[in-house]
Amino acid sequence: PREKPLSIHVAYVGEVYRYVEEIPPLARRLMDKYWPGPLTIVFPGNAGAGVGIRFPANKLAQDFIRLAEVPVAAPSANLAGYPPPESPEQVLKALDGKIDVLIDAGRTPLKQSSTVVRVTPKGWRLLREGIITRQMIAALEGETVLFVCTGNSCRSPMAEALYRKALAEKTGIKPGELEKKGYRVVSTGTAAIQGGRASAAAIRVMSEYGCDINNHRAQPVRAELVESADKIYVMAALHKKILVEWMPALEKKVFLLDPDGRDIEDPIGGPPDQYRRCAARIQGCIQRVMEES
Repeated sequence: PREKPLSIHVAYVGEVYRYVEEIPPLARRLMDKYWPGPLTIVFPGNAGAGVGIRFPANKLAQDFIRLAEVPVAAPSANLAGYPPPESPEQVLKALDGKIDVLIDAGRTPLKQSSTVVRVTPKGWRLLREGIITRQMIAALEGETVLFVCTGNSCRSPMAEALYRKALAEKTGIKPGELEKKGYRVVSTGTAAIQGGRASAAAIRVMSEYGCDINNHRAQPVRAELVESADKIYVMAALHKKILVEWMPALEKKVFLLDPDGRDIEDPIGGPPDQYRRCAARIQGCIQRVMEES
């Protein structure tokens, strides 16, 4: 039908950025989990109408899209109201006289329709349930919270550990089970060195809170980290400035951890009591954030 929009097909994930300006966190998780595959995601954009994109798993389809060197928009290979075809012969029977060329890639390995889901920063709506079910999409709900400091060795790993502990207490989920339930708590640094350890003082102070950060390894800020986060809490105004100048679209989800808008000073190189004061302040800010969310 004319009122049924076409979806854009891409040959690799990076092509999505040609067509959309915003990738909500749930959409990112769906892309990571089910692409390439039988899933069309309708992203925000197009004056509110949305932009439907699919990354097919079929190698021949990927090659065709890549060689076309132009945007490829496509409908399903069946008439509206009819089941999806499983073979080239079924396509010809249904669409004989309506198509000029058929590329025969053999029978489809799937016996069900693909799924179409609209995702926005505020939620999602299933437009067509197919082989990827409502339950499978709902399983990827939850929240990803990212903490950012400079070196990812003191403030942000302490915040990560304290937030995870507070979240476990709030939800009644064991800390080790949070990720299975869709909750991710991670940290990064704007000038972090990959693989660096948490400072000895931070490890010691966190042990006083019942948190073990011995296995923490620093990581620098990366696009996929900030894009997949639902909320980003920074320790200082400078961190927010760096992130937003780099990726302006982050503006809406980057917050100073201190609700009063004050920086949390870096204790690096200071005595243990300075780390204790820093940890106590971080914990107080996290409690306020939890109460207000």
